[in-house]
Parts: sequence; structure tokens; C-alpha cells
Amino acid sequence: MLAKDLDGGLEAAVHGATRSSAWWVGVFAVIHHESGRSASLEMLQSAARAVALGTGMRVLRAALRTRGEDSAVLRAAYCRAVAETVVLEASLPQLLGEIGGMRLTDLVTTSVPWRGQFTKYQSGTGAGQVE
Repeated sequence: MLAKDLDGGLEAAVHGATRSSAWWVGVFAVIHHESGRSASLEMLQSAARAVALGTGMRVLRAALRTRGEDSAVLRAAYCRAVAETVVLEASLPQLLGEIGGMRLTDLVTTSVPWRGQFTKYQSGTGAGQVE
């Protein structure tokens, strides 16, 4: 998602946001595991990728707003992030079906902007109810 010529401070901010996203996915997975149910590693990797992508994209979007759109490197990094979310969107319904009973569902659905954001979760509970 990031380019080699991206500002070092901004790159550190994106890396920090994506690392913290993975940490939160891990926290929710532990909470889920403590309840007696286990989650697959692939499911957790997909959730971590979705959350990290969403938070990284938000950092880049905020940088575009504050620094202006004159940086071609910054614009390119943001465009790559948007393109990745479009690719990721196709797999979100399946991922949400797998994590439907976990607290992780809210974290995943609110991290990445996607068109299915306001549809019901397959479990039928949570903030994803039709508004």
C-alpha cells in the first residue's frame, strides 16, 4: 500500500495504525477463545487484513486532507489502498459469516468502507442491523 518515497513520519503513522489493528483483532480473538470457541488462523488473518487496511487508509485520507493533494506519492498510496478495499469487499460477506458471533464483527465492518456496511450480519445482531 505504501510507496518508497512516502514521508517517513506518515509511513510510521500508517505502520502504527495497522499494527494496532492487528493487535485489536488478536484481543477480540482471545476474548472469543476464552468463551470456549476457537477461530481459524485464516479467518483471523482475513480480519486483521481488513481492519489494518481500513485504518491505514484512514491515516492516508487524513494526510491528504491536511497536507493537500499536491503530493503524487501520497495520492498514489491512497489510491492503492482504495483499490485494495474494492478487492477485499468481495470477501467480506463470507468473512462476516464466519465471525458473525464474535465481537470482531463490529471492528471489521466499521474499519473498511464497503457497500454492504448497513446490511444485517448473518447472525442478525449488532450494529449492522438495517437502519
